[in-house]
Amino acid sequence: MIIYFAPMEGITDGVLRRVHQQLFGGVDVYCLPFHKLTQSMSLLTRERRDISPEENRGMTVLPQALTRDPDQLTAWLKYVSALGYDHADLNLGCPSPTVTRRGRGSGMLRDLPALRAFLDRVFAEPLPVALSVKTRIGCESPEEWPEILSLLSDYPFAHVTIHVRTTREQYTGGIHPEAFDLALQGGLPHPVYNGDLRTLEDVRALVTRCPGTEAVMIGRGLLADPALARRIRGGAAASGEELRAWYTALYEGWRDRFHATIALGRIKKLMEWPVGSDIRRKRLLRRAEDIESCIEAALGR
Repeated sequence: MIIYFAPMEGITDGVLRRVHQQLFGGVDVYCLPFHKLTQSMSLLTRERRDISPEENRGMTVLPQALTRDPDQLTAWLKYVSALGYDHADLNLGCPSPTVTRRGRGSGMLRDLPALRAFLDRVFAEPLPVALSVKTRIGCESPEEWPEILSLLSDYPFAHVTIHVRTTREQYTGGIHPEAFDLALQGGLPHPVYNGDLRTLEDVRALVTRCPGTEAVMIGRGLLADPALARRIRGGAAASGEELRAWYTALYEGWRDRFHATIALGRIKKLMEWPVGSDIRRKRLLRRAEDIESCIEAALGR
């Protein structure tokens, strides 16, 4: 099974990718937070650093773009190719209202004729790199999925990552794994499952339900349990020593790159996932003023 580490802006940067690979491994592809493309193709400094080969040496990463302009996408794919990458991703899955109101991300699913015209332009000429896509199963209702699936099946995507929620459901609504079943039955090449894979049991249940599953994308599950990919492959759970090393290395990496205050804020944001709904640990984490106090809160001590 191929395991993709889903991107989260402000968290899954080069520091986290590098530390995760060194301490836990198990991930095949680390997905980069999307580049929000502009007419001038002027990427932010952090975006240029994040995609640079130096930042990602020794690991496989998947650059991702957010745009509704085919010319922007084509120019960006050439830029990605010039950096030495052979694969990139198009984001049709972001449900953020600030993105969808402008007809980008999963907002593109509202107008399928326009999406088809966009993809016709993109694939009119041979692309410099392989292109995959991440999508939602609809904007308002899962009933939109069959038509979206049919449209995406008409194009030579390297793979299609399917977040089994609608735009309206964001990240907390109920999931619809039957949409992934339909993709497997419909012959969509290399579908990747995404959505609420938080534990090893969740992954096992998915494979039992959909034995044809070739690949999964996991985000919050890996933030809560950084050893999850390793465990999926039959490896050991994270030890207390490994978790302490994980949080310490992340804090030090972010502190050296940014500032101690920013590093502490990022650590606290990351630790929201392992802390979960534990009121006591949440209170301790909120009050923590240094990395040691954060670690004690996260480890439940």
